[in-house]
Amino acid sequence: MPDSLIIPLIQSFHTHTFAFFLTAIASVVVVGISKSGFGAGLGTLSLPLMASQVSVGEALAILLPLLIAIDLVGLQRFIRNANWRILKLVIPPAMIGMGLGVIFFKSITPKTLSLSIGIFTLLFLVQNLAMSHFDARDAKPYPWLGRFMGMTTGFTSFVAHIGGPPITLFMLREKLLPMVYTSTLGVFFTVINFGKIAPYAYLDLLNFQQLATSVLLLPCVPIGVYLGFYLAKRISMKWYYRTVRFFLLIAGVKLVIDGLI
Repeated sequence: MPDSLIIPLIQSFHTHTFAFFLTAIASVVVVGISKSGFGAGLGTLSLPLMASQVSVGEALAILLPLLIAIDLVGLQRFIRNANWRILKLVIPPAMIGMGLGVIFFKSITPKTLSLSIGIFTLLFLVQNLAMSHFDARDAKPYPWLGRFMGMTTGFTSFVAHIGGPPITLFMLREKLLPMVYTSTLGVFFTVINFGKIAPYAYLDLLNFQQLATSVLLLPCVPIGVYLGFYLAKRISMKWYYRTVRFFLLIAGVKLVIDGLI
């Protein structure tokens, strides 16, 4: 029995190159920081990093169990501090977005998706920066915006694990305390990622060898999460949101470039 568990891990280790493991470790740490709420735009880098060494489909499958593990590491803290009013607003449309992701998964090209999300992110980031100069009452978001961002996040997260920018743009308008912001995103993406399991299996994206690769990378999961929590607790609210906007800007520019090249 132990051999039947260890052999797939050994096979997976020898199947992939040293370069793959370097980029995969970086990918997991980056997404861990992003999932803990600090620098949400960083999450857009995780899939391209890993996909530079393997196919996009394989990278999606390897990352999904790790994303779920990252969610579970901080789930108790997330639940305790999350804003449930926002979650009730964004989760139902996110499920609709995931359903659309299942339908369009094989027809939408990665470049089209990257370009669309990149432009979308940059436009809303400019709008958010403009609104930040007005009173918080003027920047109060409308419910339809939360629902739209939730649906967009469900779709983009399903097809490419890049749900961070859309929902972050909505969350920035809520002006939450960093820990509440972090926890609300944590619960939201926990629901999203568990919801991907059955559709990914239906689309034949998951297999045992990819799961073995995920297990090899599992020790990297706590590093990014706790690093993100550490930074979120020790930075002022003003600089926290400046940092989030900075990473969103970087992510938006990168997505546009990926879509054009």
